[in-house]
Amino acid sequence: MKTMLSKQQLILCLVAGLSAGVAQAATWTYSSTGAVAVPGAPTMTTTAYSASNNTTAAITATTAYYGGGIGVTSSGESSDSPQHAIDNNGAIETLLLTFSDGVAGLTAADKVNLTGANFGWVQTDADFSVYAYTGPGTGSVLGLTYSNLASNGWTPVGHYNGGSTTGAKSFANTVYSSQWLIGAYNGLGSGGGLGAGNDYFKLASVTGTKCPSGSTNPNCGGTPGNGVPEPGTLLLLGAGFLGLTRVMRRG
Repeated sequence: MKTMLSKQQLILCLVAGLSAGVAQAATWTYSSTGAVAVPGAPTMTTTAYSASNNTTAAITATTAYYGGGIGVTSSGESSDSPQHAIDNNGAIETLLLTFSDGVAGLTAADKVNLTGANFGWVQTDADFSVYAYTGPGTGSVLGLTYSNLASNGWTPVGHYNGGSTTGAKSFANTVYSSQWLIGAYNGLGSGGGLGAGNDYFKLASVTGTKCPSGSTNPNCGGTPGNGVPEPGTLLLLGAGFLGLTRVMRRG
């Protein structure tokens, strides 16, 4: 007696195979009480720093949730609009996003590949700079300058023209880290309209992928947030298509 599988059953089999090794996407959103927890993903905490320019030492700043997202107020700066946004007028402000699975010790479970952000409020312009910590242990920002971040374990992901409108901002990359910096453009990039006027924006959310389940590589190398499956996933997918081929031949 032949056993026939429905199209729905075949699709479920293939999806099950794919889900075993593909990096899982997540969006961490800010609310009035802080970053909202994402089930199955590392928790995110946020601190802020600012420096008067990109060659002076960074000091701590204050974060607060306003309409449109989280903003930053530097020491001595007004908390009125637009200064309560993340900006580079008077001081260059940046957010440090730290991810953790809640277990002591840094592992792949704490690392994510951030590839995008959503700015819920923008005034004038929204050029921004992104860094990820790839050095030993955990990274520091306090006392460093934007100019020497790269020599202290921080990898420059890029400097981006965020435009003058709210919405999604992409910074696709292949880096996995437990610590990310997203801030107003710090003057170290070039081209693409960067540096044209002051930048003001509020961060509503960030999007990325956590390390694939079962990964033994702390940096999750080979599985960036670009949809490329791990080898195990490719084997499962191949097995699924082989089974599908056999069923279709028997039919």
